[in-house]
Amino acid sequence: MAQAAPVKQARVLVYRQGPIAPDEPVNIYLNGRYHASLLKGGYSEFCALAGPVAFHAVLADANKMHTGRQGTGQSWTFQAGKTLFLKVQEPGRLAEVPPAQAQRELTGTAQQIHTVSRAPVVQDCQEPAPVLAQAPVSVLPTPPKPAAPKPPVPRLYALESDALFEFGKDELRANSYNAIEIMAQRLKRDFTEVERIRVVGHTDAIGKPKSNAKLSMERAKVVAQQLQERGLRPTKGFKVEGEGSTHLVKLKCGNSPTPENKLCHAPNRRVEIIVTGAKR
Repeated sequence: MAQAAPVKQARVLVYRQGPIAPDEPVNIYLNGRYHASLLKGGYSEFCALAGPVAFHAVLADANKMHTGRQGTGQSWTFQAGKTLFLKVQEPGRLAEVPPAQAQRELTGTAQQIHTVSRAPVVQDCQEPAPVLAQAPVSVLPTPPKPAAPKPPVPRLYALESDALFEFGKDELRANSYNAIEIMAQRLKRDFTEVERIRVVGHTDAIGKPKSNAKLSMERAKVVAQQLQERGLRPTKGFKVEGEGSTHLVKLKCGNSPTPENKLCHAPNRRVEIIVTGAKR
């Protein structure tokens, strides 16, 4: 069930139904800036301030050299305190749908969190306003028993490997340190206390599985070391893993090292950072 929108923000859910949709992702752009890559059966949820925003929903945009956002987009005006449901109409247009329909169709979908939004309009959601009820004055309610504290829910972030490493390498590019610094600052901003950080490397399916597993592990170690050097000290430490090409987010790419296949596999080359702790 979608939460109520915060008083000073609009809450937006963009989703894509499966299973008859194409396998290629639909890239969502907000005011020309990348937000998410929706696979079939996936949704993205975010909050934003009130005002007009232009959307582009482009199927298989990597194959078009990410030029789909240059065309004429669709515009919606966000309203503070309101929730907007947008559904992908294959192959790429968006349509606003009523809340009841969206709630039915969102059942069984998965939240897309394998990429980080680059859209400046996207904000973390504030807490919704509390609903106040008039209590009877003649009856004193029994104080409720304190609820058991809920275990912290891990939160996933991702960095594109192509922005950090040369193809097939585990040494950081000279211009990649800024991306890691931004990620470290975001983690410090999002959490009051960090309990554990898992850093998981992923590669594409080009090359031998054993070599890919080793490369993904080495890249994860590099990112974990960089986060540690920037002051992140989880109370239960770091856990580093290398998954190789066992969890691809984009399928049906060729496995020979051609420029086209490397471009197709770009979403699969990533380093995921799963953080468990107390959120702000």
